[in-house]
Amino acid sequence: MFGADRPETDGQRLRAQGDRLGLEGRYDEMLALADDLLKTRPHMGEAWLLRGDALKGQDRLEAALEAYGKAIASPQTAFDAHYGRALAFDDLGRLDEASMAFEAALALRPDAPLPRFGLALLRLYRRAFAAGWDDYEDRWRSEVFVAGCRGVVPAGMAPLLATRVTPADLAGRRVLVIGEQGVGDELMFSSMIPDLARIAASVVCVTEPRLVRLLSASFDNVTVTDPSGGSVDADIAIAMGSLGGAFRREAADFPGAAYLRPRPEVRARWAERLGPRRTRLRVGISWRGGTAGTGQHSRSLTLDQLAPVLDRGDCEFVNLQYGDVGQEVAAANAGRANPIRLFPRAEIDDFEDLAGLVANLDAVVSVQTSLVHLAGALGQTTFALLPHRANWRYTASGETMPWYGSVRLIRQAEPGAWAQVVAQAAAALDSL
Repeated sequence: MFGADRPETDGQRLRAQGDRLGLEGRYDEMLALADDLLKTRPHMGEAWLLRGDALKGQDRLEAALEAYGKAIASPQTAFDAHYGRALAFDDLGRLDEASMAFEAALALRPDAPLPRFGLALLRLYRRAFAAGWDDYEDRWRSEVFVAGCRGVVPAGMAPLLATRVTPADLAGRRVLVIGEQGVGDELMFSSMIPDLARIAASVVCVTEPRLVRLLSASFDNVTVTDPSGGSVDADIAIAMGSLGGAFRREAADFPGAAYLRPRPEVRARWAERLGPRRTRLRVGISWRGGTAGTGQHSRSLTLDQLAPVLDRGDCEFVNLQYGDVGQEVAAANAGRANPIRLFPRAEIDDFEDLAGLVANLDAVVSVQTSLVHLAGALGQTTFALLPHRANWRYTASGETMPWYGSVRLIRQAEPGAWAQVVAQAAAALDSL
């Protein structure tokens, strides 16, 4: 398959094949392919890089670091190997080494957007907000980010977005602000829309369709629409995340106050739907978050693992988990004196409806997912169950996150250690 007389072409072909296997999660095949090549070509940088990527995909991070170290010796793969090492160090929580590896990649390619974006997330994770937001703007120069994370930003519009904006750039102007990345990001970033509305001449917000009703009900003097709303006459267009560099440059800039609210009639409808209270507390639960590409395996648990919470007799539990979980909940409810209540997905698919339900509860217990952002934005008491290496939005340490004053963070002491986290959440309900 790979000819010994054409190493450069072979390397390109190997990378393309590795990319295809990686996108499909076929890490065993990636590793086998790399190892077969290394038997006859032990100094082939692309093979070592492929081995590192495969091992990282298998969460064998120390072995991945060793493979990336071999790939650094080849000029053709040194940049990608430094970048791969940075991601592996980050996953291991070795943040200083991750930062140095990102810097090493940038030393080879100073204009490369992905290492700069990686540094941004590290800085935001460590609450170095000003420097983090400045580097965060490089995300729009990355084809990888634009292809997979642009949210409702049209691909062709990405180069037209204003970046590194200041309040002075926005004051008195007609501003188009567009949602990006996932629903949780849009919920979190929308906390800065009131800051924008106070200084702009007008604000039009284009967001994910399921958020239109909730954001419309929450923000005065802001026009909220989805991508089907047609063209907008504006002086400047920005992505939601770019508001961070304008309005959240220091820890003191985060108000931590509730900023979303469903309409009173939506909240009242859910109060009637829930009916009379039979227990001391009503608690919403979510136990699974993310996708295979965003760390679902490390940030999710099962209903069996959540049993110390669910076994509390003074609580009525309400399912807030996204997706079709009917069979899962039915199995967990078997023989349970206080079964988890499950409403049809269609009743909570729109986020204003979900917000109306959450607003009628006493607390939320959730893994790292968009529900934490919704509950925090509503000012609802929330216990967020976090993996050892939490997402940057939750920052590196502490029980609080800057975005929401009502959210308490409960972190794993070591990777995979959910038992203590769940026990702490169960005990925390005593304080309500």
